[in-house]
Amino acid sequence: MKTYQLHTATGSSDILIGEPFENLQEYTAGKRTVILTDDQVFALHGERFPDIPVVRIPQGEQAKSLGRATLLYQELIRLGVDRSDMLVAVGGGVICDLGGFVATTFQRGIGLSFVPTTLLAQVDAAIGGKNGINLGEYKNMVGTFRQPSFVLIDPAFLKTLPEDEFVSGLAEIVKYGLISDPGILTLIEGKTPREISRDAGLLGELIERSVRAKVAVVSQDEEDHGMRRILNFGHTYGHGIERLYDLPHGKAVAYGMVVAADISIQLGLAEDMLGKRIFALLKNLDLLPDIKPDQEKVMGLISHDKKKKGEEIPFVLLKDAGETVIRPLSPEEIMDLLKNIRLFTI
Repeated sequence: MKTYQLHTATGSSDILIGEPFENLQEYTAGKRTVILTDDQVFALHGERFPDIPVVRIPQGEQAKSLGRATLLYQELIRLGVDRSDMLVAVGGGVICDLGGFVATTFQRGIGLSFVPTTLLAQVDAAIGGKNGINLGEYKNMVGTFRQPSFVLIDPAFLKTLPEDEFVSGLAEIVKYGLISDPGILTLIEGKTPREISRDAGLLGELIERSVRAKVAVVSQDEEDHGMRRILNFGHTYGHGIERLYDLPHGKAVAYGMVVAADISIQLGLAEDMLGKRIFALLKNLDLLPDIKPDQEKVMGLISHDKKKKGEEIPFVLLKDAGETVIRPLSPEEIMDLLKNIRLFTI
């Protein structure tokens, strides 16, 4: 097992990579604990759960809502949960986001920990202390910053992960390679998702390097005032098409990364070869959806991005692999750039 510690203003997290889920109660510090999970995770792994209260909800992005949060508050009241207790969210990004939001707002904050069960959650959603729910079509519009006490990452959960969800998680790993650790790109270029999933050593290294990259960023800027914005690479555009075309998060972000690379080239920040490398890598990983976005509709969603500053939207762009730049762009500038996207035609 490898352990990383993330220290921020809102608390500290122990990130336990390679720790079996069966050891969960060694880390709950004697607190009375309630688990939040979804029906699918429980159906697959219920026999591994400890003998403590388990709250199950339906699977899916629709669970990240104020309505579902209200139902969970009522269930925690029914169970007699108080501020000395802990909620452990066991599941993918939706469960971690929702569980984090509920735990940090119920009674102004109860104990919180995560056991991410998808690749995307293990390298991204469960790390960094962002907790939130959607507001209608706008992703993560209501939320909090609060670090979980611990994040227990057990790769055994990935053995039952559907292939499309595994592929989706690879997009965030590629993102870390592009914004922070170019060595990640070297490790996965030319490999298929199946080859990566079957190579336990490679997969473990990719998870560890991704966690290390995110910890390094969040420890310097927990609340998105500066450096942490680079983690949004591919997400500004990706969040727009994710809701508009009901895409898996990873595929939407991958598409958004190609768009961001193309814009970087158009603005003279990056060379053509970088864009072609990114496009080829994501295509080989089966991460690029076959869509022709309605750019006007996408812009309508981007214009409501929660990171918007006044009339401008901070767009994360690249100079090279591992070298980012944040460029504030007006909606009009973005629209003009979107009209000239060319990388998808190579």
